[in-house]
This record gives sequence, C-alpha cells and structure tokens, in this order.
Amino acid sequence: MKLLAIMGHEETRLQVKRLFQEHQVSMISSMDIRGCNCEKSGLQGQAWWPTDQMVGTYSSLCFAILDDEKAAAIMLELEKHPIAVEKDFPARAFLLQVEKMV
Repeated sequence: MKLLAIMGHEETRLQVKRLFQEHQVSMISSMDIRGCNCEKSGLQGQAWWPTDQMVGTYSSLCFAILDDEKAAAIMLELEKHPIAVEKDFPARAFLLQVEKMV
C-alpha cells in the first residue's frame, strides 16, 4: 500500500480529484493549505505589500491510500501530463510506503 499526496494551487483540486477518479480510487481526502513565501526577496519585494508580513499562498492537498499499481500509474500520468494552473508551477506528488494500517 502507498500514500499518494498531490499538492498544488487550490485551482487544481478538481483536476486532481478527476485524476484519482479516472484511476478508480474510491476514497480520497483533501485539505486547504495556507502557506507563505518566507524568503526576504521575491514576492515580498512588491511595493504594495507590508514588509513585516508574509505573502499568503493558497494550495490544496489531496491524498489517498491505495495499492501500489494504482499509485505508480497516477505518478506516471503526472510525469507525462502535469497538472498546473501556471505552467512553471505544476502540482507536486509525494509517494510514501504505508508500513502498517490498523
């Protein structure tokens, strides 16, 4: 068994759910994530943003526990056809071995 987690912009959530459905994964979970750019340069350099606050970014995390074959197929699909709202920032997938379920 594997734990497959896919994190991307919140706008990609429906595409990720569709991908799980296409591979007949019957149960998934998802959650919203609010993160920040913690570097001093980059997005914080924008003149309209207060310098003492972090720029918020919004993502979603969809995950499922599934058999090895389905997990491998979904990972391969993501390699061939990345899910992205912005081409330079595709959704990221993480695949972990599940050692024990109770």
